[in-house]
Amino acid sequence: MLTYLKVPAGEYVLQTAAGSVLGRQVIQLAKHWGIKTINVVWRAEQKEELKALGADEVISTDEDEDVATRVKEMIGGKLAYGAIDPVAGTLTKQVVASVRDGGQVFLCGSLGGNDIKIGMGDLFRGVCVTQWNLYHEMASAERRKVFTDGVSKLMEAKIIVPLVGETYDLGDFQLAIKKTLEVARGGKVLLSS
Repeated sequence: MLTYLKVPAGEYVLQTAAGSVLGRQVIQLAKHWGIKTINVVWRAEQKEELKALGADEVISTDEDEDVATRVKEMIGGKLAYGAIDPVAGTLTKQVVASVRDGGQVFLCGSLGGNDIKIGMGDLFRGVCVTQWNLYHEMASAERRKVFTDGVSKLMEAKIIVPLVGETYDLGDFQLAIKKTLEVARGGKVLLSS
């Protein structure tokens, strides 16, 4: 998604669900490419953790922070170059309002609901809101190879380090499934045999 947004080094990308495994990987990759991040989280206690990981700015929705206002404050009256939004729902309106004229917002999930709100003024500013999903990206064997080779190299170089949670024996799969449903579980749950 960062590749498709074409965010220049030194510019800001905004992302929601920044405390997720994907959000943390966006922070790591953006840092590697010299892209600054503004990260929206649901819980204030994630702020320091994400800053330690390399996040430039963190906004917490549980502190009733208005995303668009905070983005302008954080980057001197400017708006983010683009955004990645796996939350959607009512938060999308604030995300779109936080992106520069002619910028892009990629919707890649619906954690906040299947319906979104967007201000007409933001559409008139030319902000493009579109969906992005990995399935389409992996549709051809050639694109799959490019993607998996690139991600593998980034992981081997420890530029992207996945957040791994608890590991369960394959026989304890029911406990593992239960763990995956917990909020703040501390990373992806793994099964091993």
